Amino acid sequence: MMLSKLKLFAFALFVACTSSFALVDTISVDVGIAVSNTMPIGLVPFDQEADFEAISSKPDQVLKRDFELSGRFSVVESPTFKMVTFVRAGAKFYVTGKLQKAEGSKVKLSCYLYATQTKDLILGEAYKVAQKDVRAALHDFVDKVVKQLWGEFGIASTELAWVSKVDGVKQIVVADYDGYNRRQLTHDTTISMMPTWTKDNNSIIYVSFRNGKAQLFERELYTSKERRLFPDKSQTFSPAVNPKTGEVLFAAIHGNTTTVYLGDPKTGANHKVMYGRASQVSPSWSPFGTEILYTSDRGGSPQIFVMGRDGSDARRVTFMGNYNERASWSPQGDRIVYTSMDGGKMNIYTCAIDGSDIVQLTSNAGNNEHPTWSPDGMLIAFSSDRSGSHQIYIMRKDGTNVTRITNSGDNTAPTWSWYSPERQKQISIQNEGW
Repeated sequence: MMLSKLKLFAFALFVACTSSFALVDTISVDVGIAVSNTMPIGLVPFDQEADFEAISSKPDQVLKRDFELSGRFSVVESPTFKMVTFVRAGAKFYVTGKLQKAEGSKVKLSCYLYATQTKDLILGEAYKVAQKDVRAALHDFVDKVVKQLWGEFGIASTELAWVSKVDGVKQIVVADYDGYNRRQLTHDTTISMMPTWTKDNNSIIYVSFRNGKAQLFERELYTSKERRLFPDKSQTFSPAVNPKTGEVLFAAIHGNTTTVYLGDPKTGANHKVMYGRASQVSPSWSPFGTEILYTSDRGGSPQIFVMGRDGSDARRVTFMGNYNERASWSPQGDRIVYTSMDGGKMNIYTCAIDGSDIVQLTSNAGNNEHPTWSPDGMLIAFSSDRSGSHQIYIMRKDGTNVTRITNSGDNTAPTWSWYSPERQKQISIQNEGW
């Protein structure tokens, strides 16, 4: 019975679970503990020529959304520069800029980061772009501000892929991390699901049922070239890409058992990672590519385990609850995020890699599933049916500042891209420098 349930959540992520389990109440859980460590930053509206009033979002509003979604900043708005307003709010820096005409159909976007009290220019960037790429240029500037003030890479130029129902069929779509610039990647007549990014962010590996079985395919984003992976296996699913080597973990049916395999997507060579009669699904790499999280029913119910990349030193991580699955390792390697059955509903939790320090991030808001970390570890994207349909949301790693980024259709199973320094070349941003 437990084996069939494990196969259910492995193959049919789009089907809600029909059984509920009682949660063990002997382990303490923190719910939604906020971490208030954001940096106030001032924002003054951009000077914008009248011809560009038709641009869907004003530059300062795009910046505001990026800063707030980042989990790093609290925005202090002012219609004009007012030092006293920013100083009282603790904003040591402020941002403003200009949007002007350029040659042909292009526009010139100038963005500035100033010190509030001295008005010294800390960072200046100028972009000459098509109007459709203004948002991408603004995302790039926000990432540079994060690097300047935090010394870390930002995530405003990253992307999400997820499963979206199009004309009644589940397809893979790709969009900017904030939900804008959405593009449909697959156009199959059968189900596509379980997307994940390749190491270079140039392709999506996903599961297709076009041949009547669950099989892995790799599709390039910019050329639409596609190929089947690991064709020696009849049914393959749950792909996970090693962030260091590009190797692919996947689950495959072997007799009556679902087992995790490790394969080279270039040569097709693959082998079992672990042997045994218990099912193993939903593998996830550590950020260093040396250990593997996975879900197994070896203890009688789906629980999260960790093992070495060679299958050694397997140990159980979760002990609270009777249904825990779809774990994902934080980029820092210190925590995991996962889904757990809670009172008949699926909710999202994080814990330390040894299973301690459990924090419940979602509650009393429908089913919340498919958590995925942003590459800086500050945010978690997930899908939820709290609005009546499945939509994609982003929240901070402490469960606060929940923001919906899709508004129509049925959207599930988000997966976050890696850092992508090459992405700006793909969207033709010309940074003029200073």
